Amino acid sequence: MSTENKTEIANGIGIASEKALDFVEKLIAGPLMEGTGIFTDKVNFWRFKNRINIILKAKEFLKSKGIEVPKKIPIKDLTTLLEYASFEEEEIMQDSWAKLLANTLDPKNQFNACHIFSQLLNQLSVNEFYLLNFIYSRCFLMSSEDRPYFEKAELVRKSSTDYQTTILLIDNLLRLRLIEEKPPKLKNNSGTMYLYTEDEEIPENEIISSESFRLTKFGVELIRQITN
Repeated sequence: MSTENKTEIANGIGIASEKALDFVEKLIAGPLMEGTGIFTDKVNFWRFKNRINIILKAKEFLKSKGIEVPKKIPIKDLTTLLEYASFEEEEIMQDSWAKLLANTLDPKNQFNACHIFSQLLNQLSVNEFYLLNFIYSRCFLMSSEDRPYFEKAELVRKSSTDYQTTILLIDNLLRLRLIEEKPPKLKNNSGTMYLYTEDEEIPENEIISSESFRLTKFGVELIRQITN
């Protein structure tokens, strides 16, 4: 390949890179390159500041609970949590990560599943967080076991996004086993409804979906770990 061709290719790559950087710069609403710095350096610094901010918030949460000596946790749990948390832009989600870290460091917290909860929280959007928080705020009003079901239509109304997106959010929460659907009903010949339990075999015909959802016990525990 001639020197002239190599120069043309290099110039083409340079132009393409510049266009890509300009496009990404518009997406994140900030300059990517300053002086001799590069995009990755800026992102890494931004993530570093997020980590520091979340650690300081966790420290304040522990202080508010009167905890001066936090318990030690595996380095795997800490690094995983901070790695995921460093990408968060929404302050309410950063607070959730800080509270998860603080609760993990709480010596009184016997539910030590920081690694699992980090994996789950990393898969939640802020809209899903609001949806879970809404359901949780209506739980335990009648008793310590009270986890009421909510109709899909009500969740759609309370959602901060459009209908189709909310349906996808509900599907994702089901996938993560943070919410569960009410067991289906079977319509018999008399027209009445029979509610099947989870361990009963449901016939393939005449099944009526409930389209009602509630928090699973695991979902309850996640919300407690990231909001209290």
